[in-house]
Amino acid sequence: MVTSFCLPSNPPSAKNPAHAPLPPSPITTMHFSVAGIALWALAATQGVEAHYRYSKLIVNGRVTNDWEYVRENSNFIMPTKQFLQPSDDFRCNSGSFANAGRTKVHKVNPGDSIGFRLWNGGKILHPGPTTIHMSRAPGDVRQYRGDGDWFKVQETLICRAPGRYLADTDWCSWDQPDQTFTLPRDTPPGQYLVRVEHIALHGAQSGDTEFYFTCAQIEVGGNGNGRPGPLVKIPGLYDSNDPALRFWIYGVPSYPYTRVGKHTAWTGGQYGGGGGSAPAPSNPAPAPGNGGGTVPLWGQCGGEGYTGPTRCAEGTCKVSNQWYSQCLN
Repeated sequence: MVTSFCLPSNPPSAKNPAHAPLPPSPITTMHFSVAGIALWALAATQGVEAHYRYSKLIVNGRVTNDWEYVRENSNFIMPTKQFLQPSDDFRCNSGSFANAGRTKVHKVNPGDSIGFRLWNGGKILHPGPTTIHMSRAPGDVRQYRGDGDWFKVQETLICRAPGRYLADTDWCSWDQPDQTFTLPRDTPPGQYLVRVEHIALHGAQSGDTEFYFTCAQIEVGGNGNGRPGPLVKIPGLYDSNDPALRFWIYGVPSYPYTRVGKHTAWTGGQYGGGGGSAPAPSNPAPAPGNGGGTVPLWGQCGGEGYTGPTRCAEGTCKVSNQWYSQCLN
């Protein structure tokens, strides 16, 4: 089947705007096959190929079905842009709680490898970090809205040493379909929401940061007695003025932050904050030699909550803000 379309041979232009009458001209008849139209439509979708959502839970390498253990969101592959004024939907994404009751709960044990895979064979094609957070439900996780405490268990930032300038491909998440972490061995038993998130920073400087996230439902077995922390709430996960989420990533030598948000990732043990979302001990003014070792040029050498080395192998440690000091020439 061939469909015919009649198109003017002299389409509107800057010299011939759409509202101006066209001079008499022959009409060019263009013939398109149905297959050709389908290819055109496919090409037209390439502008949103970088959008994605996580739909599959992975446990110890076994990939589950779409939305079997992950709450399905209602805004499809579109990003959430509630960074400046987040709502309750910032927990597990729009419309996801409506699907909580029909979503299964996967049993896991401390020490298991847990991960997420993008829907429909997708890969991350936006620059930016990833995080994974967990929140323990007071009872049945299928009835839990995520309004309790959350703690971070995984975070990825830069995995490749930048060249002259930071590149999209330097991010650990770039071109990856999966995000995984190891469940800390002393994670307390119970049912949890596990929230995976990719943060796209290509529009971050203007606050147009994009968030792609969903939540899985799991039940942790064992007899772990750790105390996860620091604890945070959602909304309230991020500060809208956090420089790590407002950083212009283009034309710079590196990404000068070692985490997003004020809270670090919990990898086990007893968090000493005593509950709540109290920040880690402050270290705004770096002192040479703290933490042992040296920091390379452009690396972090101080800031609130930072516990690494503070002596620069090259350059000097300069304070950028409350949360970050960097080795600069």
